[in-house]
Amino acid sequence: MIQKLDKRWFGEMFAIMCEAFPESEYRMKQEQYRLFELSQYEVFGVVEQGQLCAFLAAWDLGCVRFGEHLATLHTMRNHGLGAKLFRFYEQLSATPLVFEVELPETELAKRRIGFYERLGYHYYGDIPYFQGSFHAGQERLALRLMMNDAHVERTEMDRIIDLIYQNVYHQDRDF
Repeated sequence: MIQKLDKRWFGEMFAIMCEAFPESEYRMKQEQYRLFELSQYEVFGVVEQGQLCAFLAAWDLGCVRFGEHLATLHTMRNHGLGAKLFRFYEQLSATPLVFEVELPETELAKRRIGFYERLGYHYYGDIPYFQGSFHAGQERLALRLMMNDAHVERTEMDRIIDLIYQNVYHQDRDF
């Protein structure tokens, strides 16, 4: 069952996040927990038999939604839970969904991009993008954006990137 998650689910969510992402791709525990207090931030999860199996954390930025984290419990991977979460979240609003992906430099990164493309997302590989830093002294991580709108002009993508940097990373964009 997919449901909106609140702070009560944070421990399980954060454990899955730590397992699925390198430390450079998520906030420290207390910072991540405080996001639940923000009206722009929302998390939806697949819960089966009282256990969180997968989650999608996203930001509503008005004209676009930013999918910050999608992760599945390691024992539940390859069961279609990520696709279910994406489809569920898409149906909540007609507002486009954009998210970050790794550069297609490894087989795993290529498979992830292919997964999202099969869901109807467009890879904006020609537009430079870097993840905002979550930790002091962190090096920039080159990524790319994907979006369920394949007809966004460069100027609109620049505006979306600015929105992400202002609202999610609270940083000035420098690229």
